[in-house]
Amino acid sequence: MPLHELLPVVTQLSHQDKLRLIHFLLLAVAKEEGYELETPETHAQEITETQSQENLLLKQLETTEAVVWSPYDADSAAQTLSVLLVTARQKDNA
Repeated sequence: MPLHELLPVVTQLSHQDKLRLIHFLLLAVAKEEGYELETPETHAQEITETQSQENLLLKQLETTEAVVWSPYDADSAAQTLSVLLVTARQKDNA
């Protein structure tokens, strides 16, 4: 199912189901990247209440290191890209 078809369905989910979806996607992406976010204790516990699931997700997020990069205020990256574009344009005109 394409993302543009999925998003309207996701917006109709309940708050609890959206949190479950976030949890599922977080674990799926981490697994694809070679990380295992669930600990052995997690597998041993039976989580029956939504509040417990939310607390578990928050604990996992607290112990997960994430790097977020934004192009905003990345002046050196913009300068590098500008130089590359000028060089490519000069090669095309030569």
